[in-house]
Amino acid sequence: MNISGIILTSLLTCTGQTLQKKAALAVTRWAIILWFGLSIISLTLGMGVWLWVLQSTPVSLAYPMLALNFFWVTLAAKLIWKERITTGHWVGILFILSGVVLLTGASPWE
Repeated sequence: MNISGIILTSLLTCTGQTLQKKAALAVTRWAIILWFGLSIISLTLGMGVWLWVLQSTPVSLAYPMLALNFFWVTLAAKLIWKERITTGHWVGILFILSGVVLLTGASPWE
């Protein structure tokens, strides 16, 4: 499985989403165009890496790994926009990350 490619895809798509949030909060037309344009570039790069990942990784394994996006976006919300993240939200993220670990075959039960 191409773990590095999956992580890079996840980071690029989450960066694109974060840039879209910046565009949504922008107050001038040029700022909106800038942030939205950068988001398109990031999402396009993510798509390119994703296609590369799918050449060597079964989609049934690769796609669920994109659940890492929940972690990255939550982390960005906390660090960039200072959003309040509840304990329940972090516990949910922990469950998601546990599922990702199980999918990678890094299970402690094997």
